[in-house]
Formats: sequence, C-alpha cells, structure tokens
Amino acid sequence: MFQFYTFKRVYRGVEYPQENYILLIMILFFLISFFSIPVYAGEIDGKGIICDVYGDTVGYFFESDRAFEYKIAGGDKGLEVVKKDVGKYYTNENSIFINEIKINRKDLKYQKFSSFRGDCKPYDNFNSFKEGFNIEKLIEDNKI
Repeated sequence: MFQFYTFKRVYRGVEYPQENYILLIMILFFLISFFSIPVYAGEIDGKGIICDVYGDTVGYFFESDRAFEYKIAGGDKGLEVVKKDVGKYYTNENSIFINEIKINRKDLKYQKFSSFRGDCKPYDNFNSFKEGFNIEKLIEDNKI
C-alpha cells in the first residue's frame, strides 16, 4: 500500500532494517482525526421551528451555526417574545441536536431529556417564523 523509506541500523557489523513507523503513525492519526470530526450544521441556517411542549410555545431559529430560543414571557406592557442564544446546534440525517434537545427531522417531534415531548412546525424564513408567534391567538381562550 505505502512504500516507506527503510533505514539500516548497524550493530557490531550486522545490518538490521528499521522501518520508519513515524510516517505511518502520522498518516493514521490524520485519517482517524479527519473522520471523527463531528458534523457541524449549517444546512438549516435561516430556518426555524415552533414547538408546542405541554401547552407552552417554544421556538428555535437557526442562523450562523447557532440556535436561538424564542419564548413568550411577560414584559413591561404585556406579553412579548424573548430571544436567547442557546448555543451551537448539530445535525445528522435524522435529528437536530441543541444541547440536551433532540428534534426528529422526519416528523418534527421534540424531545428534551426523556420526559419533555412536543410537536413542532417548520418555518422557511424569519418573517414567517415571527408570524408563528401570534400572541393574540395564543391567549384568546384565556379566562383571566
């Protein structure tokens, strides 16, 4: 496969071949480290999802290989959408991973740890994502 240089070591008049294992180790190290690098996301940048988790609305928008969490919270004049950077996200062919959150890419099922579960809805851009947080519609059935 590879042809390595062979050095001869002479000891008391007898030649002993000594292969250069350092080059082989360097090549193996490079190959192992290259194929073990985790897949960083990027293909879902500019998209978002809004999830209903046990009646609460939580949104995640993906940009610059980072996930931003959007939640509805009480503000000075009423309810408002609050943005929080929750870190890098990673993907594979089946899931999106955000810290301890896993979202199935096929059916958009939300799972945090083993107990928090919910359903998500996809959005193709930030404007439609913002419109998904219709606060008036979310609170219309509230009694108080």
